[in-house]
Amino acid sequence: MLKKNYAKSDTHIHTSYSDGLNSPEEIVNAASGNLNVIAITDHNRIKGAHKAKEYAEKNCFLGVDVIIGEEISTKNGHVIGLFIKDKIIPGKTAQETIDEIHKQGGLAICPHPYYLISYKEKGNRPLRKLLGLLDFDAIEVINNSSIVAFFYNALSSLANASVGLPALGVSDAHSKEFIGKGFTEFEGNNAEDLKNMIAKNKVTAHFKNYSFKDTNKQLLHSFKSFYYYFNINH
Repeated sequence: MLKKNYAKSDTHIHTSYSDGLNSPEEIVNAASGNLNVIAITDHNRIKGAHKAKEYAEKNCFLGVDVIIGEEISTKNGHVIGLFIKDKIIPGKTAQETIDEIHKQGGLAICPHPYYLISYKEKGNRPLRKLLGLLDFDAIEVINNSSIVAFFYNALSSLANASVGLPALGVSDAHSKEFIGKGFTEFEGNNAEDLKNMIAKNKVTAHFKNYSFKDTNKQLLHSFKSFYYYFNINH
């Protein structure tokens, strides 16, 4: 029997085009040799994703396939669009945003639904209360963005037990050191294979542990990210 070929992806990464610390080119270089597929999902922007994809295609020897993505601010919280072509305007409801993603042939992902901050607008229900009602294509059950992520990841996994969405592992990295701290394993080797495996619900979520040094760096990056989000996006 032939052994199946499995690959790794990290579909939630930020660059310096939003609140990340590294350029798209640096992100691709850091992923090389560790991940087969990545998605750049800057906040309400896709220019960094296009830069990363162009760089990866010009330097195919790096072996990294880049997905155009965006982390979109909605009235109900953040929604991630993968495999999109054009920027999706923030400020709509989660379902309206999901519909826009699907119109572009993309996948709508529910990121970190039980994170400490829901990022919803006042007077609106958070995504965690709408999981069974929205047309998501997958959910992040491992968002390894901090040392305490195990708590809200566990809640996400429990919630998904009744919803049954494909479960993704991601890093939510804001600097190159943390790329791949959370990852999704799938059969295949490129972005299109990943998309197909998500559609078939044949993906598995995984994580890597944080060292003490990693923890200190991540705390600093988190403060910078919060500052960006609340002072630039609002």
